[in-house]
Amino acid sequence: MIQYNWKKIREATNGLSTEVLLVIHTLTYNLTPKNYRDPLYKYWNKDWSGFSFLVNPEAIFEHRPEYSEREWVDYVALASYRNINLFNDSGETTLDLNHSRVSEDIIKNSRLLKVENNKIRFRYEEVT
Repeated sequence: MIQYNWKKIREATNGLSTEVLLVIHTLTYNLTPKNYRDPLYKYWNKDWSGFSFLVNPEAIFEHRPEYSEREWVDYVALASYRNINLFNDSGETTLDLNHSRVSEDIIKNSRLLKVENNKIRFRYEEVT
């Protein structure tokens, strides 16, 4: 599990999909850049802490080729609206549709998200 601040990541990367995924990759695997020319150098050793979370961020990189970068970034962004206290109390990984800032059409057309009983389910976030 990782915790992050979506606003900080979005601002630092200018919302560029490749850069967002680089930050998430760095957080997931606690990577260190090889030198100052390494692309992750500019994101390394920064405070990305926040109340957004991904239970299974490794799935992004295990299944990355199966989906577009935009789909993954939308997944990470939408996951940032979930309540970490609710997760800590009950293990809940869904997001109430009313708390989404994304249109329902975008969610319904995503291969990584599913709406059930007015809740958004994240394909790779189910706690097993």
